[in-house]
Parts: sequence; C-alpha cells; structure tokens
Amino acid sequence: MRIAVVTTSYPCYPGDGAGHFVRAEALELASQGHEVQVIAPAPEHPHAECDPGVLRLWSTPHGGAFGWPGAVSRLSAHPWRAAGAVAFMTLARARLRSLCPERVVAHWIVPCAHPIALSGAPDAELQVVAHGADVRALLRLPAVVRQRILASLLQGNAHIRFVAHALRDSLAAVLPDSLRQRLAAQSSVRPASLGVPDVSERARALRRACNKPIMVTAVGRMVPSKRIDLAISAANLLHPSVHLNVVGDGPELRRLRALDQAGNVTFLGQVQRDEALAWIAASEVLVHASCAEAAPTVVREARTLGTPVVACAAGDLERWATEDPGIRLVRATPRDIAHGVHACCGM
Repeated sequence: MRIAVVTTSYPCYPGDGAGHFVRAEALELASQGHEVQVIAPAPEHPHAECDPGVLRLWSTPHGGAFGWPGAVSRLSAHPWRAAGAVAFMTLARARLRSLCPERVVAHWIVPCAHPIALSGAPDAELQVVAHGADVRALLRLPAVVRQRILASLLQGNAHIRFVAHALRDSLAAVLPDSLRQRLAAQSSVRPASLGVPDVSERARALRRACNKPIMVTAVGRMVPSKRIDLAISAANLLHPSVHLNVVGDGPELRRLRALDQAGNVTFLGQVQRDEALAWIAASEVLVHASCAEAAPTVVREARTLGTPVVACAAGDLERWATEDPGIRLVRATPRDIAHGVHACCGM
C-alpha cells in the first residue's frame, strides 16, 4: 500500500529526539512491506537522512515554524513564523496530491489532519494520531471552531488514535453528545511506537564515571509544567550516596540551578536522544514529576530500559502503574519524591 505520513515533527539526523516516535511508526509500516513516504518540516541545517533507502522523506520549507521546542513555543516567540506554517501547509497539501496515497497517517490533528490531509488526499484512508499538544490546542479553541474541525474529520472515514485515554476523555468531555458519540465510534487508544537503541555500553561507562554509588535522572525541558523543580528540591533531601542528573534545558535553568542547595545535582543540558537514554539506563531511578504529558514517552523509555520510575500522577500514569510495579506514583512534593527514590533504591 502507498502510505503518506504527514508530520510537523521528525528527526533531522540520526540521534535527534524530535519526532522519534513518528519515525518509529513509519519504519514499522515500511517493515510490513508498505511504500512509505514522509512529509515533514525541512531541517534548519543540512543533515544526513536517518533512513535513506527505507523511507522517502520530503523535506518541506516552513519558515522556522516547526522544530525544537515545539510549534507553540516557536510561534509565541516569533509570531511572524506563522507565515511559514501557512507555507508548509500549502506545500504539504500539494505534495500529498502529487503522491496519490492510498492511506494518509497524519500525526497531530492540526495542521496535519486538518487541513493538510483532508484537502490534500480527500479520497485516501485517513488515520490521525493525536499526541497531546494538538488536543490541548483544540481545548483552547472556541467551541464552534473545535467542533467544526472534529466534525470535518469524523464525517468521513477518518480514524483518530489517541496516545492516551486521558487525551480522548478530555476532548470528549467538551463535545456535544452527537459528536462525542462519533468520536467514540471512530477512535482508539494506543501509545506511540518506541524505537529504543542499545545504549548499554554507554550506560556502563556513565556508571563507572559517577563518583556516587547511586544515580538518579530527571529528563525534561525546563519549563513550569515539567516540574523539574520538584526533582531538584527532592535531591536536597536525598541520602548523600544518591546524585541527581538533570537532562534538558529551557528558560527556567537559572532558577532551577539556585534550588540545588545541597550541591547534589548535575545539569547536563540538552543532549542527543541516545545520550539521554544512556543516562536513564545508567540510573537506579528516573524521576518524572511533569503534570503536562498524558502519555510520557520518557517513562516508557525508562521502563523499556529496565529503569524504575518515581512519578507524580498525570494523564495515563495511574493506569500504567496498576499494570507495571516498576512505576511508583507519589504525591507532588519534594519529600514524597525523595521517599519514593529511597524506596526504589532499597534505602
């Protein structure tokens, strides 16, 4: 089958963490024998493609609208980039028409499903993947606009796959009965695909280099919703043998550094995905205090690598924790997080 994948986030080079789950799903489709072509934002700088000969990648100009740390942040910081987003939609729609796919997989409801896929390949089977940011954006829109977007998708053959039950529930809660029923009939829930490379050798090297017996890691952009401050404040209460490493950067870095009163935190900055995974694999515990994600990829990556997780309840984490004893849920306080870490470490 000819399948076109439309996305606003995709790895620009091997090791890039942006949209790695989109790439993982595209590779799954290719491994099943499908002809897969990906329409994605062009990288800001030339890079080697991740999968030449396996996937056909159509890099599409976007005027800086898409990329790290996300379209919402980039457009808020530079509103003029909206013109680039419009250009991307126009070019992606034209590319879809030229490809004549039998199926379109649109990651993110807006803009990849609506309007790009709907107008670019109206006769193709449409599968939409809702990841979180798009659902939160829909919830912020006026009700009439939100309903019009969803009605345009659901009146055809579109199927919407949410990566978390919490996302579908939050959207259904604000819809009128008729649209809610159609959403229930034409949607499902399954987390995004994961491709986790072997980082065991690098993880062993990181363990050997650590000057404390127990390593703990927190990963996330340094913005309020990620609540990295809770992990750092918890580090002040940890046993002296435990050290916290923080992977990520962001506008709150200076404030967060000041919270490290015990000198027990190392800020690693933004690193490539393989390196972040190695830090997680090398750690006795991953701390995840975010209140933003409904299906946090980093928690799933940690569990795939065999690393226990101490997390604060959000999204589908409570559901996951009932099925996985390696996920320990605690209240969102430094003391409770510290107790959770000590318990995971047998202290």
